[in-house]
Amino acid sequence: MLDILVRALVLVAIIWIGLLAKRLRWASVTDFPLFSKLVLYVTLPCAVATAFNDMDITSSLLLITGIAIVVNLAQQLSGFLATLRGTRADQSLAVLNVGGFNIGAFATPYISGMLGGPAVVYTSMFDVGNAFGFAGVGYSAGMALSENRRPSVLAFFGRMFRNPVFVVYMALLAMRLADLRLPGPVLEFVTTVGAANPFMAMMMVGIGLELRMPRTKAKQAFRLLAVRYVLSTALALVIWFLVPLPEMARAVMCMLLFAPIGAQSPVLTAEARGDVQLSTFMVTVSILVGIVAMPAILIGLTA
Repeated sequence: MLDILVRALVLVAIIWIGLLAKRLRWASVTDFPLFSKLVLYVTLPCAVATAFNDMDITSSLLLITGIAIVVNLAQQLSGFLATLRGTRADQSLAVLNVGGFNIGAFATPYISGMLGGPAVVYTSMFDVGNAFGFAGVGYSAGMALSENRRPSVLAFFGRMFRNPVFVVYMALLAMRLADLRLPGPVLEFVTTVGAANPFMAMMMVGIGLELRMPRTKAKQAFRLLAVRYVLSTALALVIWFLVPLPEMARAVMCMLLFAPIGAQSPVLTAEARGDVQLSTFMVTVSILVGIVAMPAILIGLTA
């Protein structure tokens, strides 16, 4: 338990380094896109490739992907129902911000910092389902609501396969299903680069943290966040007590249910012509919740 707490505090300390760098003007919020691209396109794929290289893809791992899809759909539906009496814009905002998780840039490095490399496979398989459910189904539904039109199957698959994280996961999954492994020099490279992922990702979180919001909008944000976390609590109980998977896999999934809202949410909200400020505020609050809740859940489940 003490080891888990120490590892979590180390990662929180890196977040504070990011905040301090911003306060000292070594970095600014405008640098966030650069860090985000480095994490999502460089260090995260390398960390995932390292974890996948010797992992046998079993039916239990594919079950994690399926659960992630169901979780995302349940979140989106709950957000839609919570705003059923609101406008189409309210419903679109809820679908795009009550559902989805920041797995690659936050949860994977945060959890791997506490549980080590094996946990990366579980988070990655969950993220495959997260990408399908959120970047695919959620995005298409949110856009359809904002434009008052029916979702397009062609647009659904087009948007999904333009998501770089989803494409990387699909390629690695296909590689392991074909029993292929990375050559020695390539593995050495991705292992070295992937080791930087926790530091880079937590620095990025610190640089991007912002907590400023008018009271009326904050009230709306907390109402939607309450919907998200009540559902997450119920789903965590179902997963922990009923899902036939190893204890570590169940613990990781319970932690992932309290991971922050996906970093893509404000971008997708902007594309849907929604309230980007409200979306960004919700993401920031969910990061603070995740920092505290995820190690607390792990400690509680393993005590």
